[in-house]
Amino acid sequence: MIEFLLKLFLTKGVPTFWKNRKTLKLYFQTRFGKYRKQKIRFSISYLYRIRIPHSNKYLLVFNRRIENQLQPVGGVYKRYGADHLFESWGHMPDCPTRGVGVDRTSDGDLRFCVDGKHVINVVKWFEEGMERETSANREFIEELVDTAILDREIFRKIKYKQIGRYSKHLKWSDHHKCYEVLIYDIVELLPTPDQETALIELAEGEKFVPGRYAIVESSDIEQLRLMKDGQQIARIGEHTKYTINQK
Repeated sequence: MIEFLLKLFLTKGVPTFWKNRKTLKLYFQTRFGKYRKQKIRFSISYLYRIRIPHSNKYLLVFNRRIENQLQPVGGVYKRYGADHLFESWGHMPDCPTRGVGVDRTSDGDLRFCVDGKHVINVVKWFEEGMERETSANREFIEELVDTAILDREIFRKIKYKQIGRYSKHLKWSDHHKCYEVLIYDIVELLPTPDQETALIELAEGEKFVPGRYAIVESSDIEQLRLMKDGQQIARIGEHTKYTINQK
């Protein structure tokens, strides 16, 4: 990895090297620092920015595991192989005491732990996009189409673009009791005219449906809570801020 970063510096210059400075720092922290022999948890996911056309409002859904929490449509990527690599990295599946556990629907999710000295290997593997899910369609369908929040025929085909990637390196999680590397790809829905109309009609109807979805303002996301008549009716997950270009 150090050779890769040096090559970037020599062939593409200072701007590219500076862009990758956090990866260089992570390399030294995990290969030679105190994190080398610790188990580090990964959670690698994609989040949708779904803006109601001609407004500053956004469509959020309720988290299926955390009670009364709204968040963007999306979820963790799946992996389709690379078992030999993961085993060599000291791979451990997520578990209820250090993560969210594994069941039929979450098997293969990119939520797991590896030995700290292999953290950079995982980051490089993910960035190469091999033997893993690269599309953001699956969670959109599961969370919005299969639940009938959006019309199946109108949203049968969708387009989106990636607008950013955010990461938190070696962040301590009080909930999971371990250090984490969190990576979020932010994608934006590019609705067709018919899809724009459907989103506008959704926002003109019931704006808060407990357990299903809510139409929120950007200011609600900034405050990480949804209010009604002076009372908080739902909290909003911290990672939702990434969808409106806030950290």
